[in-house]
Amino acid sequence: MKKGYSYAIIQQNYPELERVSVLSTKGNKYLKSKKYAMIVKGVHKDGSESIYFIVYSNNLEQLQSAAKEYQSWYNYPLGVSKNIQGYLSEI
Repeated sequence: MKKGYSYAIIQQNYPELERVSVLSTKGNKYLKSKKYAMIVKGVHKDGSESIYFIVYSNNLEQLQSAAKEYQSWYNYPLGVSKNIQGYLSEI
């Protein structure tokens, strides 16, 4: 039986994120003034994925600290990721 999990993707902010649908009631309040976006996705038991919410910030360190709470994460501005087994690698 497959188990669902969540992961985070940190990347440069871009205008198309304003139109992305999210599941959370927090919604997707797009902030064009912020440099980075952290997209939090969920992988469901059937293998499908959904975007739960997006956080915008100019503070990359703060976003990385939040991403560490997830089982897996990708930080494109820093060029590093952590896979589901906990191994860090360059991206």
